Amino acid sequence: MAAEGGGKIMWNEALWLGVPRAEIEEKKIYQGDMNGRFAYYRLDFMLEQRVELKADISANSRYRLWVNGQPVLSGPCRGDQFRHYYETVELGDYLRMGKNVLAVQVLLCDSMYVKEGPGDNRAPLNSVATLPAGHRLAVEGVLKGEEGNPLGEVTTGKAPWKVWLDNTFFLTKEPVVNGNMGALTERIDFNATPGGWRLPDFDDGGWRAGDVLEPVKCGFEMMFGILKTFMMEERPIPLLYERPAVLEKELGESVMRKAAYVTVRPGERRTLLFDGDGLFNAFFRYQIEGGAGAEISFTYFEKFTKGIDQVKRDDYINGEIGQNGQRDTIVLDGGSLLYEPFWYRTMRFLKIEIQAAGEEVRFYRPALLKTGYPLNPGSYIKSDAPWVEKVYDMCVRTLQGCMMETYMDCPFWEQMQYPMDTRLQALFTYVCSADTKLAEKALRDFHDSMLPMGLIQGRAPSNPKQIISTFSLYYIFMLLEYYRRTGDTDILKRYRADVDSILEYYDRHLGPQGLVENLGFWDFVDWQESWHDTMGRPAAVRKGPSTIINLMYGLALLDGAEINEATGRAGLAQEYRERQKNIVVKIQSLCWDAGRGMFREGPSCQEFSQHAQSWAVLNGMLSGEDARRVMRRTFEEKDVLRCYFSTCYELFRACEKAGCYELTARQMDWWIKLLEEHCTTCPETPSNSRSECHAWSALPMYELISVMGGIRREAGSPARVEVCPHLDYVPNLEGGMLTEYGLVTFRYYPKDGGMQYELTLPEGMEGSFRGANGGSTVLRAGKNEIWEPVKKA
Repeated sequence: MAAEGGGKIMWNEALWLGVPRAEIEEKKIYQGDMNGRFAYYRLDFMLEQRVELKADISANSRYRLWVNGQPVLSGPCRGDQFRHYYETVELGDYLRMGKNVLAVQVLLCDSMYVKEGPGDNRAPLNSVATLPAGHRLAVEGVLKGEEGNPLGEVTTGKAPWKVWLDNTFFLTKEPVVNGNMGALTERIDFNATPGGWRLPDFDDGGWRAGDVLEPVKCGFEMMFGILKTFMMEERPIPLLYERPAVLEKELGESVMRKAAYVTVRPGERRTLLFDGDGLFNAFFRYQIEGGAGAEISFTYFEKFTKGIDQVKRDDYINGEIGQNGQRDTIVLDGGSLLYEPFWYRTMRFLKIEIQAAGEEVRFYRPALLKTGYPLNPGSYIKSDAPWVEKVYDMCVRTLQGCMMETYMDCPFWEQMQYPMDTRLQALFTYVCSADTKLAEKALRDFHDSMLPMGLIQGRAPSNPKQIISTFSLYYIFMLLEYYRRTGDTDILKRYRADVDSILEYYDRHLGPQGLVENLGFWDFVDWQESWHDTMGRPAAVRKGPSTIINLMYGLALLDGAEINEATGRAGLAQEYRERQKNIVVKIQSLCWDAGRGMFREGPSCQEFSQHAQSWAVLNGMLSGEDARRVMRRTFEEKDVLRCYFSTCYELFRACEKAGCYELTARQMDWWIKLLEEHCTTCPETPSNSRSECHAWSALPMYELISVMGGIRREAGSPARVEVCPHLDYVPNLEGGMLTEYGLVTFRYYPKDGGMQYELTLPEGMEGSFRGANGGSTVLRAGKNEIWEPVKKA
């Protein structure tokens, strides 16, 4: 059976396994108290020969799989109530002669019984959209000999899986850092919690058989259109990588030095401070011996801080962690322990505090598995301008840090997929990698989040639901940009109804002045400091229409027109263009301030911003010298509110379209200064930032490759590249953009009083080159050389 949006359903015989009622009653975990708790599943078996094992696995809500104590993967891939994904994994290399064990830790995220809603200390992870169906595990696979003969089963419902419900702890929120994420923090006493249950020699004699539930596979009920509790689909993206590493670098006085472990004597307290040499996501594995009653805490954090940017990010002498740390705590039982937090942790720095009790503690050097989406970036950039390569690499690291099973705004604070952030992340992905799978999945996530009023959710998958009314417009932008990159008209046809719904919602909110107002929910635009009191909403929304939001809607109408035109709906495309004209005419008549020569932020709001002028240029309201004059004012007049990182993309596009791209150097300085602050990734905002790794801030990687380098794949044909370099504030440029055909390489440098442009296209690609003087040249596969005299001012 095929599933819409997924691949072939491979499940045939597996049954879901739950937790037996007797286990629940014994552990005294009653209705409403199961959220944030774990169930441990084990299957052991003997092998007398080498075998192959290809298994499908899924769980509710989240799982992590070990084979013979070795971690394999986590899942399932994030879906929603109509899509429950499963993973397929090869396990043969993890198996051995003799006794083997498959061990699966399953977390239940259930917000239905959380007393205080999202603010509750036990509110589950916001990024996991799950069903309140209890702990569940499903595995299907057959142990096969060298000739393919079946030797045994690991399939749930057939193999003798056992389960143990952990009533010794539940996940909670760390104050501040988990506020927008959900419960993630572990506080475990291993005197009560089993520590070695993942290993083959663990005694599970007291464990119960798993409770056999319904079949995983759809059955006769589908003949009548009745949906299963979990509608299974094959994972649509690659498995995340997990790469082993250890922490070596200590800050301050070294405790471990070069040793494999440190010994903490009875009653002694030791603190270890590690520098990860950059921010990353990882599953940690802490090996500990002895130390009964000892308490160890692990605090993961992104930066040292003091006041508002008063110290460098790595200044451990003058800075502090403050309330910016994710802290787990364990108590030792005195045996041999391998502590592995269930969820991945994000860190640049790690503080470990060991308080020994009556026995000495042997603590081994921290080991970990760095994890993330296999982006495989292959583009590169070089220049005699020393900042170019450093800023580009910083941006790529930022993007990678915000890619897991979905795009994420940030890995440390929220881990949520927002349309505004994701639209930019997809663009950044296109310039550094040939990957489009994660962007395609994101579009499906947003499509499936459509709500009855005609808006998509402000983040998806998500629990609880949130609506950010302006973010639906970014979904439209992203959909068209995906088409321009891939040429995939099928996806436009599938989702164009969403475009209609969103634009209709906006049309229903036209006020008496003919402009959109009172959209409801959260009409966020930017974390501009002047808008902190309105939580990122332009001040004009308090009084009526916002110029910015209306012009965002205007551009969405133009993009909607292009989407409909590309899919054969010329009439609707024309209607959208007419509606866009009506909006810009009203903005021109009600919001243009002749005295300032700029657009006000609303008919009744005497505020001026780079945002409003940028959207005006992108809507075609300003062009030529008029556009350049206005854009220059946004940089020169001090009371004009500036676009912060999240909205600089539109600012830069407006400058490019107006023919004054050189102005963007004044904003690019923000990113260059991050290097002086010892940032290794791009923060959420230019100053006083909460998050240190926020992918909407990775804009320079797009600018360097696609604008300064001029390499654009936005023509609706993957085989076509359109090149128009902008070398306004770099003396030369050399680089390459990775494509599915190979590298498009370029080298631009001064020669004989002009500029030499050398471009090499891989076989199968073609394109065009437009120089600073406006001339156009056809590009063909192979090397292309163009010389152009310097354009006179």
